Amino acid sequence: MTVDAVMILEILIIIGTSLWAIQYGVSRRVHAYEKPSLKNAQVENLPKVSIVLPVYKERRQSIEKTLDSILSQNYPKNLLEVLIVVDKDDTQTLNEALKAAERFLSSLNIKMVINENAGRRLKAIAMNTAMKHAGGLIIGFYDADDVFPSDQVLNAVLLMMERNYAAVGTRVYRFRSSVLGGLMYLESIVWYNAIIPFLRSTVKITPLSGEGLFIRKDLVDSIPQSMAEDALLSLKLSSRGYSVGLLDSYVYELAPVNIISFIRQRIRWNKGYAQNFVLIFKQGIQLSYAFRVLALYVLIALPSALLLISIIGFIAVAYMAVIVKVFTLGSLYQLMLAMMISEVVVLYLMRDFINESMNMGRAIILLPAYWLLLGTVTITSPLMPVNNWLKTAR
Repeated sequence: MTVDAVMILEILIIIGTSLWAIQYGVSRRVHAYEKPSLKNAQVENLPKVSIVLPVYKERRQSIEKTLDSILSQNYPKNLLEVLIVVDKDDTQTLNEALKAAERFLSSLNIKMVINENAGRRLKAIAMNTAMKHAGGLIIGFYDADDVFPSDQVLNAVLLMMERNYAAVGTRVYRFRSSVLGGLMYLESIVWYNAIIPFLRSTVKITPLSGEGLFIRKDLVDSIPQSMAEDALLSLKLSSRGYSVGLLDSYVYELAPVNIISFIRQRIRWNKGYAQNFVLIFKQGIQLSYAFRVLALYVLIALPSALLLISIIGFIAVAYMAVIVKVFTLGSLYQLMLAMMISEVVVLYLMRDFINESMNMGRAIILLPAYWLLLGTVTITSPLMPVNNWLKTAR
């Protein structure tokens, strides 16, 4: 019985390691991100673009940072409008937004939109309020504290026109000059450069992020209400047969300021994904698409679940071997060796990503603890009694 338990844990470790190796291998062979071949001079009539900036409990400096990036865009300013949407009872943010907008009024077409429907604080509700006032044929979404290249809006529009995409997303890198910020930056690099290309090429569903997101207003009349509205939008678009693209660009965003804010953010994301799973099946979808959605969720959640089970199992085996004496020390060393080999393999495959965010020595020490934290939060998030925006402190 004890040997069987150790063997099961070793098999789980092998499955988790193999899954990551497959994801990495597939992502290296596919080209998920694109740049338009069209040039601005080749397009006679560029469409009007509305940039929506939903803000909640934000500082003036954070709003100004995003407005600076919008101002730097090489898209014709007469075809660009910015809608800053604020909840009606968030008077402090409204004052901060007004101060921020004042500096840009001479160079940007900025409109302040008040969200009257602020009872249940969902970002999607604020986004939909702004969409009702948007005059653009294409709508882009950003958050406060976002920084992005000056050609992002133009390239997103050209890619949508060229490939007839209903929506286009991009990479969103979250960083901060702290230990947690470095780990989050590494995680976002892995997510956007390995996991998303893998999901896009296998289950044919592309998870979108809410920052650097562009949609066609004639095809998407509203953002679905969920704590992970961007993920639910991805599912709805793919279920309707619309094509979604990934722009070869990026958005830099500040990572959560501390571990509490990080956990709150992940609870919102994970609980939102769980909500979306229920919502998409309630709407009634074809069986083939249901299998794709199920595969999507399994591929996203399985590595974290296997990691958490393996670590808990290792702790249990260590206790049973050292204290209770049910397992032999040989079984403990065998399991320890399997976990060490697994970590070495994963770190080797991730070496290019790690080198962009931290040195390998720190990664060897910090990543297992970070993975354990991620696994714990992922597994427990659906149980948390949360149903609102859960503002991320940056």
